[in-house]
Amino acid sequence: MFEASEIYQRLKRVQGSVKTSGLDALVLRTDANITYLIGVHCELGERKALLVIPAEGESTLIVPRLEQEQLSANLSVDNIRVYWEKDARPGRTWEDRLYEILGSAQRIGIDPLADIGLSTALADYQWQVSDIVEQLRIIKSPAEIALTRRVADYWTRAMNAMLSIAKAGLPVGDLMAAGSAIANEVFAHEPDANWINTRIIQFFQTSPASSAPHHLSHRPDERLPHGPTILNAIGSVCDYYAENERTILTGNYTAQHAELFDITHRAHELALSLIKPGVPCADVDCAVQDYFNEQGLGEHSKHRVGHGFGLIDQEAPYLSEGSKEVFQPGMLCSVEPGLYVNGVGGFRHSDTVLITEAGNEVLTIGTPIDRAGLTF
Repeated sequence: MFEASEIYQRLKRVQGSVKTSGLDALVLRTDANITYLIGVHCELGERKALLVIPAEGESTLIVPRLEQEQLSANLSVDNIRVYWEKDARPGRTWEDRLYEILGSAQRIGIDPLADIGLSTALADYQWQVSDIVEQLRIIKSPAEIALTRRVADYWTRAMNAMLSIAKAGLPVGDLMAAGSAIANEVFAHEPDANWINTRIIQFFQTSPASSAPHHLSHRPDERLPHGPTILNAIGSVCDYYAENERTILTGNYTAQHAELFDITHRAHELALSLIKPGVPCADVDCAVQDYFNEQGLGEHSKHRVGHGFGLIDQEAPYLSEGSKEVFQPGMLCSVEPGLYVNGVGGFRHSDTVLITEAGNEVLTIGTPIDRAGLTF
């Protein structure tokens, strides 16, 4: 998926930051951070994997015996230390391996999403939260961008397949079947894709229940209503996420439906017009909030404008009013302002967007977003 040299350079950059930050070592617990730095999928659940990156010397990967062979095939870390299980006798635990590796080190960084078990194990050390890896992951490499571009294209084709059959009264199960057919293309063209690192997801939010942003239509025999429905084609290929999301209007929709659709569309266009290098992420969210307030609809806006993509479906940069991040070339994000009116429904489009030197590029541009293109 990525050249071994790229994975190795990621690890060396992190080690350089560990040294300049004054830490003796950085201990990573978060699966996405470990995946990023070793080049193979790491998702172990309650069985911890730990990556210990010292300021000087070689890094060490601590793994349960169950995963020893798989994770030993990684691209950047030769030192593998094995523990028995989540629960093990003294001398065979992950804590034993960690203490052996840390030795006399005292100033220890841990990643922000590390669990309480790791911080408890480090109670006798001078530990602190460090987002060194998260900051490195924000700016994508050309190879990461190329993969995300392909992922966005797969979800665009899935969305367009669903739109081609959308109409009032159609079972949402039929839409799901149309969108899910993209799996054949994904596995045909991505030799590193498998059912572990690839998640192909279609879901639907029919009105009026879609006024709750996380409402999902669960039954395949549920039918598209007269009015708005939010369609989603999202997921990961080889661990990297993108999404394509559209609100459609079907059948006998109302003038209120059309007005809310158009206002949300204009908010989406406003956000895209502001995104370029040097602009604070918070400014985009605040501008969209101001626009909704001017329309008298501020109370129906319930979330930020967007979030980053990468090895997690929602990661930095965050397009929210309290964000400290500034747009830079190589960032990837969603743009998805929404309105949610009780008893009426939800209205939201989401595009996958790349920040470029010149501004931004919408990677899911192949799907219509205007009302003329999304009325059935």
